[in-house]
Amino acid sequence: MAGLLRARSFSAGVALTRSAFAAIAPVSVSLLRLDLNVVRNSLSYYAIGPRGALQTLAFLALGVTSVALAIALPSNCPLSSSLLACVWLLFLAGVASFCLAFYPMGGAGPSTPLGDAHQTAGTIGGVTELAATLAFITAFRANPIWHGLVRAAKLAFSFSLIGAILAQLAIWWPELGISMGAAMWLVVIPLLFLWGAAAWKLSRPTRLVLADSSP
Repeated sequence: MAGLLRARSFSAGVALTRSAFAAIAPVSVSLLRLDLNVVRNSLSYYAIGPRGALQTLAFLALGVTSVALAIALPSNCPLSSSLLACVWLLFLAGVASFCLAFYPMGGAGPSTPLGDAHQTAGTIGGVTELAATLAFITAFRANPIWHGLVRAAKLAFSFSLIGAILAQLAIWWPELGISMGAAMWLVVIPLLFLWGAAAWKLSRPTRLVLADSSP
């Protein structure tokens, strides 16, 4: 049991460190790529061209964060249908983030009705991250230990949903002049802070008092 607890804590620690890297790396590369406009250009532009490897690593770190958190969550908390949904949605979001790294914007790869491989991965990743946040809120809304993080999750979901809607409008109607870069930052940053906070909490299991999740 002690070994299993350490493994669970390790998985949460991985999610914590990778979420921090996934937040810091895009900021760093945006400061280095003065040829791009951080407000106008989406994060995908930073993955191609000079220093593109840094943003690619950020996509990979985002994927590792989601998968590691999916592993840590059910191990530290009572299972419920909403928690299981959160776990699977996080896992799918992680796979989508890996695809963002493996299929850069404008590169070769399969296409779908959603667009090329990169755009498809981004759309699926965004939707599953938002759905995972909703499932997280549902799973822990009645658990007093997670009350503060549930409130943070509601805020993160609201900001990220607004960003996702703006980003989609920018794709469908570019003539609206919506800043894709700003919209993507609004999607990504709140969720990274949320999952990072959840990972930090899960990495300290001795401080968790387990209470039943809502079904």
